Amino acid sequence: MNHAGRRVLVMRHGIVLNRFVLLRAERFFRKKGYEVHNRTYPSTRKRIEEHGKDLADEMLRIDEDFRRRGEPYELYAYVHSMGGLILRHALTHFQLPPVRRAVLVGTPNQGSATARYFRNFPPYRWIFGTSGQQLAADLPGIFGEVGVPVGTELGIIAGDVRWKLYPAPLPRPHDAIVSVAECALPPFPMKILPLPHTPLILASSALEEAEHFFEHGRFRT
Repeated sequence: MNHAGRRVLVMRHGIVLNRFVLLRAERFFRKKGYEVHNRTYPSTRKRIEEHGKDLADEMLRIDEDFRRRGEPYELYAYVHSMGGLILRHALTHFQLPPVRRAVLVGTPNQGSATARYFRNFPPYRWIFGTSGQQLAADLPGIFGEVGVPVGTELGIIAGDVRWKLYPAPLPRPHDAIVSVAECALPPFPMKILPLPHTPLILASSALEEAEHFFEHGRFRT
C-alpha cells in the first residue's frame, strides 16, 4: 500500500473508560508509524451526538494543522464500544476530511440488550449518565440516528466468550456485554475473536487485525 504522507490515527474509548485503557493500542500503532490522537472525553456527561461533534472538531483541527504545514496525510480511526457510535455520527453529520479506514471494536451498532436490561436500575443511570440512557433506549434510537458512513471503509471486530458478566438476555455468540449480532453493520466485514468486551480493544490479535485492515482493507484470513 502506498501511503499518501503521514498516517494519522484517531482513537475513542468506550463509556465510563478513559484514554489510559487505549495506551497499549497507542504504543502499538506508534511503533507501526502512525501519529496517534488518543484523548479522554467525558463519556457519561454528554449525548452521543455532542461527542460526535467534539470528535468532528478534533478531526477538523488535525486537518487544519496538516494543511497549514502543507503536509499530506491519511486519516484512520480505531474506536471501542460507544466510541464507534460517536465516530459514525461524526462521519455522517459533519463535513470532515476523508477517513480512509476505521475499525470499530465491540461497538453495539444494532443496540445493546445489556444496557436495556439495566436501564431502570438507579445505579446504571447514575454511573452511565446521559449517554448510557441513549444506549439503553429501544431501537432504532441513537443506533439509527448515527447513520452509516459513505466513503470510509469500516471493519468490525467482535468478541466471543462462553460466559457473560450480567444476567441480561444476551444472544450467543457475545463478548460478555455485546453480542456479535449487535456488533454487525452490513455490508462491512467482521472479524470475531475469542475475547471479552474490554480486553478486545487491547489484545495483540485485535491490534494486528486492525493494522492489517488499515493496510489492506480486509482482515486476515
